[in-house]
Amino acid sequence: MKKGFIALGLLTVLWSCGSSQKTAASTVQSQVLEKLVEQKSFQIVSEWAQPMNTNAMNSIASSGLLLPGNSGSNISLIANPNYLKMKGDSVAAYLPYFGERQLSGGYGIGSAIEFKGLPDKLEVSQNIKKETYTIVFTIKEKSEVYQVTVTLFNSLASHVTINSSQRNFIRYIGKVSELSKEGDGLQ
Repeated sequence: MKKGFIALGLLTVLWSCGSSQKTAASTVQSQVLEKLVEQKSFQIVSEWAQPMNTNAMNSIASSGLLLPGNSGSNISLIANPNYLKMKGDSVAAYLPYFGERQLSGGYGIGSAIEFKGLPDKLEVSQNIKKETYTIVFTIKEKSEVYQVTVTLFNSLASHVTINSSQRNFIRYIGKVSELSKEGDGLQ
């Protein structure tokens, strides 16, 4: 019985040490995120694209055109260049697009979502309870209008949701980090 109490005590000590380390790590990440959002200077690199699940996307997935591990509604972006950058009130993005285009993009329009400039209606808000920041803006590039919602989590994870005037909805899952000094693409 004495050994049981000693084991329980030891387990409790180990458990409390582990949880304090997680709290310290999440506090540091929270401070990093707060600084990035306050300065409006960060970049997001996405690891996954989540296009709207449609019959066409399911047909592509069923045909074997996607790499193993991908589905019609979850596509790996590892080794695919992509970014969403914010510096001050300027934003820039290059995000590979997977999904259905509703209107023709015209000659010379690529398949990626690309924009650069000053967005309209830029709003930044914090949800203290959920420990997130939400950045919402609208930006126009050539003939296409994008409504963008960026959700940044204390773990430095990110969700970027894009609604377009010409394409189906898509979400990107990735990580937020400090904006690189050279070549930020926003000047």
